[in-house]
Amino acid sequence: RRRSRVDSPKVSSPEPEKASPQPDLTPEEKDARTVLVMQLGPRVTSRDLIKFFSTSCGKISDVKLISDKNSRRPKGIAYVEFREIPAVHKAVNMSGQRIHNIPVIVQPSMAEKNRAAEAAARLAQPVTFKRVYVGSLHFNINEHMLRAVFEPFGRIESVTLIRDETGRSKGYGFIEFSTSDAAKRAMEQLNGFELAGRAIKVGQVTEKGETAMVGGMLDDDDLEGGTATLTSSGRAALMAKLSEGHKAGLALPSSKSAASAAPVVQAPTNSPCFMLTNMFDPETEEDPHWDSDIRDDVLEECNKYGSVLHIYVDKNSKGTVYVKCQTSACSALACKSLNGRFFAGKQISAQFVPEPNYHTLFPTAMTASVPVKASSA
Repeated sequence: RRRSRVDSPKVSSPEPEKASPQPDLTPEEKDARTVLVMQLGPRVTSRDLIKFFSTSCGKISDVKLISDKNSRRPKGIAYVEFREIPAVHKAVNMSGQRIHNIPVIVQPSMAEKNRAAEAAARLAQPVTFKRVYVGSLHFNINEHMLRAVFEPFGRIESVTLIRDETGRSKGYGFIEFSTSDAAKRAMEQLNGFELAGRAIKVGQVTEKGETAMVGGMLDDDDLEGGTATLTSSGRAALMAKLSEGHKAGLALPSSKSAASAAPVVQAPTNSPCFMLTNMFDPETEEDPHWDSDIRDDVLEECNKYGSVLHIYVDKNSKGTVYVKCQTSACSALACKSLNGRFFAGKQISAQFVPEPNYHTLFPTAMTASVPVKASSA
């Protein structure tokens, strides 16, 4: 059973007061003491930011929360000015920590405090760009997966995921295309696209590295539950998009069209991993141990061709079972045997899964070496 991530308990402390602004500072000196904070929740206040930064970084001179000029809705962005310059480095190191259970992005600010307002005006002007920002990513998605989703729009020069000190993705990154047309197409068609159960945010990045807030790219609603376990629907969609042979397919076939056509196994990919779909309907299952029965049925069939090292029945999906065999030969024979067969009145579809992608979704499968046994064994 998967366990959800639990944040460390918050330690209560006295709420610090904001220090008085420093006199006679030039705009450049103020910028050197200021950080830009992004991905803030809609309920975050200036006092929350003062409490968050002052204890670890130092005294704060000013806090400015950015809101939309017309709706007054918070944009999830704020500028925090410190009394001392060294505090900026400490604040940047806090990027990824949580305010109101949402991980925030902290970076130095090297421009005027009306940058967010000017960004909207710049969007109205034709801008040539090759680099896009990708945010609200599930933390299990890696560079290889991002490249597979974005490269149908044009040749990619680089994919960069921002990670913390442990190497864990912070949920956002940058992709640079070889042409501005490719970057524009990707931004227009993938902004809001659902990947791994989350609507990703894609926006342009100017030559100076500033992110344009396109279409509410850092909308707080899309950041809630950012560290949640990958959902069953998201897992199935992600695996289908990234499986070889469907690398450029950004839209899954509807259930109606899938049912009307016989399933087709992709060409073998030398992968010991595959997924079965349409195995069951959880809404019609009544036996309390029905998932174990399905697991054992699949295991029995696969064991005819070799050992199985990992198997997972996604009870919350529309009939998906994930399998990792000991060898690619076993996987190929099992897929060939199971694909197109009927199970409890449903026609099964088998699809190979690249091994690195399988390990991303099931990390324990990477080191699995003991053959899986049936539940009744």
